[in-house]
Amino acid sequence: MNHTIDISGWADVAERFANRSNPYHEFERTAEHAEQAIAELDYEDIRPVLDFKRRGAPGGRLLLRGATTDPDLMPTTEATSEIENNKGTFFSEFYLVMLGKLLGEPFSYTQERNGAVIHNVRPSKKNETNISSDSSAIILDLHNENIYHPVQPDYLLLTGLRRDPSGRAKTLVLGVDEILPRLSAEDIAELSEFRFRTSVDYNFGNHDADRGNGPLIRVLFGNAMSPMIAYDDEYVAGTTERAQAALDRLRRVLHEHMSEIDLGPGDILLLDNLKTVHGRTAFKARYDGTDRWLQRLLVTRDLRRAEMLLGETARTVSWSYQPESFYGYVDYR
Repeated sequence: MNHTIDISGWADVAERFANRSNPYHEFERTAEHAEQAIAELDYEDIRPVLDFKRRGAPGGRLLLRGATTDPDLMPTTEATSEIENNKGTFFSEFYLVMLGKLLGEPFSYTQERNGAVIHNVRPSKKNETNISSDSSAIILDLHNENIYHPVQPDYLLLTGLRRDPSGRAKTLVLGVDEILPRLSAEDIAELSEFRFRTSVDYNFGNHDADRGNGPLIRVLFGNAMSPMIAYDDEYVAGTTERAQAALDRLRRVLHEHMSEIDLGPGDILLLDNLKTVHGRTAFKARYDGTDRWLQRLLVTRDLRRAEMLLGETARTVSWSYQPESFYGYVDYR
């Protein structure tokens, strides 16, 4: 079950601030406008989001409904430059930035989508069968974002602009609190040890695409009663037969119990990236302007993590994988 909050009460503030700047060309101005807008909301309006940040939510997710939608939405297009230059209004982007500022700081990676902070997720012909959020013909395998990166997102935000006209494309999600009761004590113990390796995405400098060729990790980590998770269908491998067997059983649990969410216009899904895994069902793209269109925002609770570990002080983080580097940052898992 998804914990759902109505945010239709944010409409007046969004109307006044959302279109004062283009978030693709003037992101910092948009972020300032978002802070101004937040200051004009009542505490009761934002308390569910702050509670999600403080205490989480069942399934590690919060579904918001009633956001103001963009009137006269342009057709779904493969060219992000068309969206950035021709989208007439920016309500969907503005809600994401407001929520990102409530949860922490929106940020991006130099190597992903050319450093864009707001990601437009829509079918792309060249990625139709690739492991990518812009794929369509294949399932987007279950994962949480960038588990190999020193600065992993704390939150992933998704908002719907246009549904898949066939109704087949759904966001898949499952929280670690929903997983644990379905695992044996022995598997939980095994998954909590440094007996797994994750590979690193090609974009971040890993030119050896073999599964499990990167840093050593634990799949479950943190508080034993309410652990966090580091998982990817395609990237993680056990370093022993016993570890791989536990990982295989976890994979079966995930694929058998995922929840499907159909994000439509005005819907926003907040995911705790360290408490959930997510993916997407396969569907057939039309490439005629009517295809499914989501937007995505990555959020860190504190940008200083990038400064401490990488010396990065900008909102867009740059880091490249070096096979012989010290990966001490995974010790917190």
